[in-house]
Amino acid sequence: MNAKRHAASLLLGALLAACAGTPTSPPPAGSPSAPSPITITTSGPTIAPSASPAATSPTPQATPLPELTPSAASLPPPSPTPDSVPPKPTGATFHEDVECLDPECHKAETTQAVTWRTPRTKGVTIRVYGVTECLAEPAHPKLGTSGPCLVTHTRLPASVRTLLAKAPASAGKVSWSWATEIGCDISPFSSDPNGPLYVAVVLAAYNKSGQSIFTIAESGHWSRPLPIPGWMPC
Repeated sequence: MNAKRHAASLLLGALLAACAGTPTSPPPAGSPSAPSPITITTSGPTIAPSASPAATSPTPQATPLPELTPSAASLPPPSPTPDSVPPKPTGATFHEDVECLDPECHKAETTQAVTWRTPRTKGVTIRVYGVTECLAEPAHPKLGTSGPCLVTHTRLPASVRTLLAKAPASAGKVSWSWATEIGCDISPFSSDPNGPLYVAVVLAAYNKSGQSIFTIAESGHWSRPLPIPGWMPC
């Protein structure tokens, strides 16, 4: 009776241990009750689960701003284009007129004038100068020779120029006058006795940007005549 109770107790303990998950020792190798190990091999590509795309909010589109065209009133005024230097005067002429002031013509008024064809531009002034030296005359001219006092491409420093007159280019003409007693005038042409003696006349065009080169209106004249028997100078 005691032996049966003891066997029942052992059986009950074994069942409780199996239910509680208590590991049991594996049966010895070679035992007929030990199961053979089984190896499971899988073949084929491994398929990873695809990630669920995150929900994205739509990107708002920028609203283009309207193009703004500045009005003419808002634009700064354009810079004025500076005037270019005026061109050299063309078509220049020189004229001299003598008018008697008394019946015997002991006293006369001399008027000299210069005309030009171009320029006639507004804002341009013409200045006329007398040249006080006969620049083209040789240092030692031979007797019986002559020539102009001024030729083109001759330099005209301020020291050999005297201002005679000036006028707007649009006028096309300028003149100047003086009165004097008639006498022995040894100059190539008349010149105001109250100013420097000049032997040639030139003109140039001027504006705010500068001046043109000179134009010869009267070149003047020099000469070394052969002596004339019985002739006496003034």
